[in-house]
Amino acid sequence: MLLSLFQAGVDVCRLNFSHGDLDWHLQLLRFIREAAARWDQPIALLGDLGGPKIRLAKIADAEGSGGMPIHVGDELIIQRAAIVGQAGRVSSIYANLIEDVQVGHRILIEDGLLRFICTEKNYNELRCNCTIGGVLKSSKGINLPDTTVNVPCITDRDWECVDWAMENDLDYLALSFVRSADDMHLLREHLRNRVSDIHLIAKIEKAEALDQIDGIVEASDGLMIARGDLGVEIDVARVPIIQKDLIRRCQVAGKPVIVATQMLQSMIEQASPTRAEVSDVANAIFDGTDAVMLSGETSVGKFPVGAVHTMEHVAEVTEEYLIGSRSARPAVPRATAATLRFSAAIARGVLQIVDDLKIKLVVIWSQTGATARIFSKSRFPVPLIALSSDHRALRRMALHFGVIPQEMAPPQDMGALVESVDRLVGQRRFATAGDRIVIVTGAAMGAPGTLNGIVMHTIGEQWSGEVEAELPNETTV
Repeated sequence: MLLSLFQAGVDVCRLNFSHGDLDWHLQLLRFIREAAARWDQPIALLGDLGGPKIRLAKIADAEGSGGMPIHVGDELIIQRAAIVGQAGRVSSIYANLIEDVQVGHRILIEDGLLRFICTEKNYNELRCNCTIGGVLKSSKGINLPDTTVNVPCITDRDWECVDWAMENDLDYLALSFVRSADDMHLLREHLRNRVSDIHLIAKIEKAEALDQIDGIVEASDGLMIARGDLGVEIDVARVPIIQKDLIRRCQVAGKPVIVATQMLQSMIEQASPTRAEVSDVANAIFDGTDAVMLSGETSVGKFPVGAVHTMEHVAEVTEEYLIGSRSARPAVPRATAATLRFSAAIARGVLQIVDDLKIKLVVIWSQTGATARIFSKSRFPVPLIALSSDHRALRRMALHFGVIPQEMAPPQDMGALVESVDRLVGQRRFATAGDRIVIVTGAAMGAPGTLNGIVMHTIGEQWSGEVEAELPNETTV
């Protein structure tokens, strides 16, 4: 199944630490890596930390419904002592729920699909009235939009998962319920102390994060717009506006952004998406997202491969339209480091060459992946083939828009590079004889800090040895 998902278009697999134990995740990790080795294309692994998510405890399956049915007007009792939920009585994994929630506060479950109002409380339990019913299921999230909850952003369970992620060489960690840049700095320091280069994704799902967004973008390696919790925590009508704003901020900062939650929700049960869901995926791509994410559709849904095929097809059709119209250029990345500003400038120059000379594709030597990330933000109308000999960098590049990571040992000189690229793109059918490509590289391939040359090459022809554009040797990237 995993191999089928990769063939359908999956580039990144998310391990959701909110569900399952670490032994289960280790088994899944091994399956993913085995399938990725057979697929022969880098697949990134993203560990999604649960954070201080308040969830229901286990609930018994009543009459094959998958949980506990509850209807409008029914009373739900949430008690302090842990139980297996049944007959209108449940518990939660959050020890202070009864202390924090006050009479009159809203209690929203499963991203607001089920809604309750607290009508009475005592030391041992909350009594709640159901205003929107459904089926209560084990481990579903609880949102408390009226309640001040004072819990740390990173829980003891999260720290255990972080250490597991380092031991198992994950590529990204997503931090849930980020409120400020300090949350990201805390996790970053932990990784640095253990000499880990895992990249950090800040999940934006709380109103407090929006007030501190500039610092969060600066402190992270990318954002995930987690629209489920975000749409419960704030006015749902603001979510599309916030999505566009956050994508624009990441575009300018030169960092990847993921749009997540309920993109093809109906495909959990149905073989075809709704028209609104197709428009949602397309609009995220119009906004400029790097990635669109599936959750329940591929984890518990009935049509996982079909959901990926649908998302891939929508992306392909939308991108073809964008390439054909080219009505507006994306915001220019403002990468803060001087070295990455140089990459952004080169990307703009190469983009002009691609437009003027009908270039088939662009090949970049990007040993650490930083140059590929910046080039990605210029939204090239052709594929970006990113070369590196670093396995971790190759996997991380799988997240970036338009980038196809390919492993290559550092060639001895420019001539060897051009020869290797010619052979690679021909074998992988990225281009055919007579196609013109651009190669962006440096004097010392494989070593960060040497981006200083642009070569135009015609596939199938012997390279003349001339570099069309040479840049200052002291430039470091």
